[in-house]
Parts: sequence; C-alpha cells; structure tokens
Amino acid sequence: MGLNAGLWSSVPHVVGIDGHDGTGKTTIAKNVALRLGYAYRRPFGAERGPELARAAASGDTELVLGLGARFLAQAMEGAGKNAPIVLDRSWMTVASLLDDEEFREHWTLWIPTILCWADLPTTLDRLGQRDEPEESTGYHLHYIQRYRDIAQLLGCPVVDTSRQGEDASTDQTERLVLEMLGLPGS
Repeated sequence: MGLNAGLWSSVPHVVGIDGHDGTGKTTIAKNVALRLGYAYRRPFGAERGPELARAAASGDTELVLGLGARFLAQAMEGAGKNAPIVLDRSWMTVASLLDDEEFREHWTLWIPTILCWADLPTTLDRLGQRDEPEESTGYHLHYIQRYRDIAQLLGCPVVDTSRQGEDASTDQTERLVLEMLGLPGS
C-alpha cells in the first residue's frame, strides 16, 4: 500500500531521483534538471555520503535519521525561489540504511521521489566501468532489492534503466517529475 499522496506535498518544488549506485540516477537527474531548467543538487555528495554510511555502520539510527534530514534540508535551501530542485538521492537513500518500520515511524521529510532501478548484470557492468572500490555481488544484490522494496512499499514510481537507454529513461523521468510537481507538460 502506498503512502497518502498528500504526504509528498510536505516539500514543494523538489523532486528526488534515487537508487543504488550504477542505476543511472546521476546522469538522469542532471539531464532532467538541465532540460527543465531546474537546480540540481547532491545532498549526500562529497563527505556527506560516507558520513551517513559510517553512522549506519555504527547502528546509530537516531544519527542516521538526523544526518539524512539535515543533509536533505541543506540541499533544498531556496527551493522554489528561483527554480524547482532535482535531488540526486533523497530520503530513499536514508531508508535503505534502516529498518522499514523504524524509518517510517520517525521520518518526516517526505519528498516526491522516483526510483532509478537496474538489474544486477546492468548494475555490475556499469560499476565495472568506474574507477571506484569494488563491493561484493551480494552487497549490490541487497541494495538493488532494498531500493525496489522501498519504492513498492511506499508507492514510488520506478524507471527501469536496464530495459531502456539514457534518452528513454530521461524522457520517462522528466514526465514523472512534471506530474509529481503538478506542472504542465505531464
């Protein structure tokens, strides 16, 4: 069962594009922001992502929730003043690190979010082209499924980037962004 649509309106003029590494979310978020003339922000970029991951590894749920909310709020400063904002990662990243019930019980910063998703072979192929430390196949399989489960549980739209190319994925995501913000062109 999805969340009440009214819940998503708690943050106007902001849409999140989320998903596991290698799904194309950064490319698609940048493409959509550029096409629509929206601001592009990375709430968990630079040292913020590793800080959130360390908090999760420590088992400190309160710290994970606090850091996640703070980083998202900082990324959304000025939303709607000049242009809507496309976030490259959103609350779903925080949720992926915590127990579903605990997250839903304590989280309050709901942002309309689209999941970019790719199957395991596509994800591993894309990540293999990067110059980054490698994680195990089990790690990737866990997060691929985790993000999909969160999207299904909370009624978020999914763009399957393993079944279509960058342009088609960007087109689909752009339509969803406009629809979620209630703007013309949807």
